Amino acid sequence: MAKHLFKMAEWQGSSGNWYCADTSDLEHDSGVWFLPARMLGISPADFLSKVINEYKPDSIYSNREGFVCFSWKKQSDMRLYKNWINKEARNRNFTIG
Repeated sequence: MAKHLFKMAEWQGSSGNWYCADTSDLEHDSGVWFLPARMLGISPADFLSKVINEYKPDSIYSNREGFVCFSWKKQSDMRLYKNWINKEARNRNFTIG
């Protein structure tokens, strides 16, 4: 797939929680959790701290392989995070692929 602007999409899981990620090219890791940290020029640890403290996900899942996933009970709460990341990606012309 050609390079494209990083853009998170949103969806509601079977649990009722809301999620977001760039799902445009999952085969080539478009949805990995640390891409926004890379875009922002901060460490993954600082990024996790920022998301937890400022966007307050209702659930955080991680495993030993390095996968991290956030979810929110309310779509409006998730959208604050998603819209912030998408705005930063546009402002920085952050392309992936």
